[in-house]
Amino acid sequence: MKIIERALRGAPTLVFLDLEATQISHETIEIGAIMVDVEEGGRIRKKHQPFTCYVQPKNPIGRVVRNMTGIDEKLLREKGVPFKTALELFRSYLGHRVKSCLYLTWGPSDISILEHSLNYSPDGDELFIQSVKRHHLDFQAFLKTYVQDANGNPLSLHNAMAVFGLTAEGHEHDASTDAMSLERLYEAAIASPAILEREYAKTLSHFRKLPLPLLRVLNAIHEGETVDREKWISYIRETFK
Repeated sequence: MKIIERALRGAPTLVFLDLEATQISHETIEIGAIMVDVEEGGRIRKKHQPFTCYVQPKNPIGRVVRNMTGIDEKLLREKGVPFKTALELFRSYLGHRVKSCLYLTWGPSDISILEHSLNYSPDGDELFIQSVKRHHLDFQAFLKTYVQDANGNPLSLHNAMAVFGLTAEGHEHDASTDAMSLERLYEAAIASPAILEREYAKTLSHFRKLPLPLLRVLNAIHEGETVDREKWISYIRETFK
């Protein structure tokens, strides 16, 4: 699909990335990712084993995050590693592909979480984080152009998956689950141009920034009506009444 192919900027490897973070300091407490190799058009050619890692923050997790993710201090003491080590493990997972990856996230917050973590753990690999930031595609922002709610807002990952007939496999707000959900959503979007066309038609029909006559034409077409020159002129005339 050309629109996705352009967004990928020729990257041969995609990394679907999700992070969970502390409530107040926004430090990383879990990294989940799945790496895939893609062919022309953005279709997935090969999936690699997923990556997951718990990370020990410098500050408390926070009650809301504990309840939402199921991650608590005991779990991080037993299974977590320092942020510096987590980045090293993540780089090792990427291997030689680290130089040619494009990182896809759902929203901009994952990149901010990495930067917040670096503020509290300055021994982390800053150059690697900056590389992730430079080679990053916010897939939520990309998809919002074509798929959004009636008020023009981007969809949650859960609701975007529902548009394509998908449900999460696992516990939501688990970094590995959300990374794999994002990969499945990407794959569904590539394979379902008809769904994108349908949703884009809906998006255009409630696009608020269009001049009112054009908006009325789009609404009429979306409802299955025929708009001829006479009706088009009537829409324009109504602007000045």
